[in-house]
Amino acid sequence: MSSVPLPKNEQARLQLLHELELLDTEADPIFDRITLLVKDILGADAALITLVDDERQWFKAKVGFEEPETHRDDSFCTHVVAAGKTMVVDNALDDVRFSSNPYVLAEGGIRSYAGAPVTLFDEFHLGTLCVLSQSPNKFSSSQVRYLEVLADWLSETIADRYEIDNYHAEREVLAQGPVCAVVWRIEPNAHLSYVAENAERVLGYSNEYLLRDDVSYESIVHPDERDELLARMHGVLDGEEEFLEMDYRVVRKHNDQETLHWIHHYARADKDKAGNVLRVRGYLLDDSKGKQFELALREANQNFELALAAGEFFTWSWTIPNDRLAVSHPWSMMAGYSAEEEQQLDWQALVHPDDLITMGERLSDHARGKTDRFDIRFRIRHKEGHYLWLHSVGKIVSRDASGRPLCMTGLHHDISQQVANENFLEQQAEVLELVSHVQHEFLLAKDFSEVCDHALPKLMTMTASKVGFVGELPPGSRQRNLLLVHGLRVGSDQHESESLQQLVKQSLEVEVDGDVIRSVLLRGEPEFCHEPLSPLEMTLTPITLPELKNALIMPLYFKREVIGLMILANTEGHFGRKYLGLLRPMLDTLGTLIHMRRMDEERQEAVDELRKLASVDELTGITNRRVFWEAIEQRYDEFMRYDVVMTVAIIDLDDFKQVNDTYGHAAGDEVLREFCKRTQAELRDMDLFGRLGGEEFAILLPYTATDKAVLALERIRKAIADKPIAVDDEEITLTMSAGITEVRETDAKLDHWLARADEALYKAKDNGRNQCVTASEH
Repeated sequence: MSSVPLPKNEQARLQLLHELELLDTEADPIFDRITLLVKDILGADAALITLVDDERQWFKAKVGFEEPETHRDDSFCTHVVAAGKTMVVDNALDDVRFSSNPYVLAEGGIRSYAGAPVTLFDEFHLGTLCVLSQSPNKFSSSQVRYLEVLADWLSETIADRYEIDNYHAEREVLAQGPVCAVVWRIEPNAHLSYVAENAERVLGYSNEYLLRDDVSYESIVHPDERDELLARMHGVLDGEEEFLEMDYRVVRKHNDQETLHWIHHYARADKDKAGNVLRVRGYLLDDSKGKQFELALREANQNFELALAAGEFFTWSWTIPNDRLAVSHPWSMMAGYSAEEEQQLDWQALVHPDDLITMGERLSDHARGKTDRFDIRFRIRHKEGHYLWLHSVGKIVSRDASGRPLCMTGLHHDISQQVANENFLEQQAEVLELVSHVQHEFLLAKDFSEVCDHALPKLMTMTASKVGFVGELPPGSRQRNLLLVHGLRVGSDQHESESLQQLVKQSLEVEVDGDVIRSVLLRGEPEFCHEPLSPLEMTLTPITLPELKNALIMPLYFKREVIGLMILANTEGHFGRKYLGLLRPMLDTLGTLIHMRRMDEERQEAVDELRKLASVDELTGITNRRVFWEAIEQRYDEFMRYDVVMTVAIIDLDDFKQVNDTYGHAAGDEVLREFCKRTQAELRDMDLFGRLGGEEFAILLPYTATDKAVLALERIRKAIADKPIAVDDEEITLTMSAGITEVRETDAKLDHWLARADEALYKAKDNGRNQCVTASEH
């Protein structure tokens, strides 16, 4: 396999090279002079114009080099072709790419090289303009620039010749074909300056006749189309129109007999850089057969249009070059347009935008022969704004000589009701699938708002609505003037939708007012609103909804009780009663899920209350003895694993029995509650305060050393002792004693830690009460 580099577009490059027909051709004086000039300018031993084929490089011109071609593997130029840029080699013996090349190693071999690519159309590098020397050489930048300029000039010369050859070939084909080429000059007055030789076959008049100064082209055109042709030609000649394309009749005379032939005329202006018209080129095609067929077909269509209309089939005929679509009048009436309006209709503008691309693809497939017929279902806008569904079948009935389609005809059939039935069945399946999904999601997440956030957009899509709302009546509501919002969607504005969703997540509650919405909540009957709703009919405060042009307001039930409602509004058409049957499974599901959510909330409240009763001291509301001991056991284990500092304080209220004996147990209970309230006010959130029993309490202070704990307990002691506790008309003075100790590594058991706290408490009592004492170090 060859190791020489290849361009990325090698196959296309080789195809163009062979198409140019330059390989193995005779010498060209211009190319020979270029090689002599390059050799002299760069002071080289040889100069070449090379063309690199798939296996060789062939020399179109050469001077100072004998061989007519070389193998591509041995070519310096193939590297230039692959890279597409100039290559300079000062000494080939020092270049690893060429040091072993046979043309370098040979006696008197190549030592220096400079080559610039010969490139066509900016991407096809066909060969090079290059120089060779038998001695090392350092080419100057000026010499390399001269080489590149001459290579560019050589490329342009080849390209120009290629274009000229193609032009002559095209003119020759046109001269022998069914299309007559013509050119109009502008100055001194508009007149034909060129007419192809086949004019007589296409037009019925010779080119010599049409080029005469006393003959105007429009003189051969039928009078009925002559003025239109002149006006449109002047538009192109004056630069007001880019092109002209029209059909008209030419009057031919033979033996005093006149015959009419249809001509399809296309013309376009040639302009200079300033935009001034230089000349107008035209192509004239004899389209008589196509026109005759079109007219015959139109006559035939008229004969069976009535029969087709009886079966709701309607004909159409499309003249493709001028994009004229003729549709049988009964169909225009069905679409809501009068006979006069039909003439001004742009039927493509009436096709639903979502169907235009598919229609274009189907037309293209049929025009290229991929399908036997054009077959599509699409929507077209009625005059009143809604869309009708059509099934359209058509076939190309005429083409020009080059195979381009000229005319297409077919049938429309109104399938709006059929599509509506199909869509309704699909929507029913979608609703049932959605019901299954939201039930599953609710069982997993227990979040009714998330269910609405998922279901509401889909229901809005099914009903083509722009506004959606789901709200719940508070349990036991009698006035029915408040709704808790669970779902709210307005249009397609992403930012606005996100803002509304934030309100929903914050348990937004709205006040309901208006005759229509209150009627739904009180009577439990859906309301179909086909006209815009006023504030007197519905308002949701503080939500500001867009103007509701129409709406469907539906109650949500559970066991015949209205517990909420759904609103869908601003549909494209109107809300029909079919939507109730379609949405009923979802309405029932949402009502059931609201009830399930309420039952779940009630159950959770009961569980929370039981949990609270099991963990909270009933009298004071602080942690009870069981929970406190569980917590302190966990903290003790944490200290043993991670050596975390923590302190416990055990508190006893001084002489509390006298309070009960003097003021009664009710007053004593109030004193205990006030003590707990003042104590909690001085503690941190992470501190745990619990009642061990009677007037004995404990505080666990995590991540707190003894000195910091003493400060906290002193704040509590002062808060109790400095201000008597008011109970009824009495002021009761209360003090407390506390024993404080920090957990130690030597505490082999939890009891050792707590025993020190008890010991310190006894010392506080023995020392006169109303004080905080820390456990001794030993």
